Amino acid sequence: MYRFKAEVVSIEEDDYCIVVGLADSSTNPSRYVVLQNAKAYDDQDEELGMAHAHIEVGGGLEPCYGGLVHISLRRMELELSLSESAQRTLGITGGIAVTLKTLENGSKLEAALRKICVAEGTPLALNSSGRD
Repeated sequence: MYRFKAEVVSIEEDDYCIVVGLADSSTNPSRYVVLQNAKAYDDQDEELGMAHAHIEVGGGLEPCYGGLVHISLRRMELELSLSESAQRTLGITGGIAVTLKTLENGSKLEAALRKICVAEGTPLALNSSGRD
């Protein structure tokens, strides 16, 4: 399992994509995850296998497209379950587990994860505010 404590949570959204970034440091991150999902894909994206969420981890072999099996946000814990293929591409074993330092951006994080999961058809479990 690729684990770290996120000191930084960044959520950016524009007309084209949603980007969620979590890192262990704002100045010199050694462990991080970036999850990016386009709002629309073209034929070339489809042909190249890029019509899925883009996942990158700090220190990983290479980023990958797709492979999200399940996302869970339970209070201060975010867990991304990944396919075996995504694990191999990223160079990690198991999924990704991130402990959040704060819930300051909790509602924005929930909303972004919900949009990504809907677009990807990925199950999402939420309980960040103490309720299911």
